[in-house]
Amino acid sequence: MKLILSLLTLFIFVSCASNDTSDFELNQNLYENNKLEDFELFENANKFISQGEYDLALIELDKLEVLFPSSPYSNKGMLLNAYINFLKKDYEKTRALAENYKKYYPGSKDIVYANYLEAMTYYVLIKKPDYSQKDAYTALDKFNFILNAFPNSKYEIDIITKIQIIDNNLAINKLSTAKFYLEKKNINGALIYLKDIYENHSSSLSIDETLYLLVNIYKSIKEDEIAKNYAAILAYNFPKSKWYEKSYNIINELEIETDDESWFEKFNPIRLIKNNKEEEKIEIQIIE
Repeated sequence: MKLILSLLTLFIFVSCASNDTSDFELNQNLYENNKLEDFELFENANKFISQGEYDLALIELDKLEVLFPSSPYSNKGMLLNAYINFLKKDYEKTRALAENYKKYYPGSKDIVYANYLEAMTYYVLIKKPDYSQKDAYTALDKFNFILNAFPNSKYEIDIITKIQIIDNNLAINKLSTAKFYLEKKNINGALIYLKDIYENHSSSLSIDETLYLLVNIYKSIKEDEIAKNYAAILAYNFPKSKWYEKSYNIINELEIETDDESWFEKFNPIRLIKNNKEEEKIEIQIIE
């Protein structure tokens, strides 16, 4: 029995060694048989990407890295490699490659793209508002870093749009939490999240509902002056909002002259900016 086990172990070892040798020889042949220049390998990789042949593109980039390590195309190849792994949803590898690029080529004009690609690996993982927003905060930090470190980059408009979407997502998440506390009759807990939205997410799509809830809460706890101020901000910024319409009865109970269309002006309301945002298609440009 021991003899049989020994023979079986030896067979497995020999088989594995044989496979490793075959793989090594195959890789060697890939390099030795290559007759393409660096730019041709890079162009081939881009062509394979456009055809959805990501593994073939990676082979071309591997040859580029091994055979032409000092070529400027090899530098670009590292970013293209990161992009391919992003398309393959291997976000950990994408981040590792982006970090390596920033480490080895800190003065490259494409370093902004490395930062952008890294930020995108978190952006695409943002979950629905009812779930943890850890990736949303990370993406937000990285996008803001790009705006500050690389002003007027070609990704600026796209990043601003994505930041607005993240902002809206975070506001929805906090509004949901505030409503949960309201259901539990925990007014203080609800106010923490509602004030957070008002102070940090005033351009989100949730701001008018947030103002309505603030009016409602402060009216319920007899803080009429504070309720009036929030009502004025709501009326001034969102006069056609359904949340302003819902607050109409509350405003009447506070004995405000609602016949005067500009009643809210005497409270010196703050102008808020609310953008209508639509989810955009995620696009990342191929490095050329």
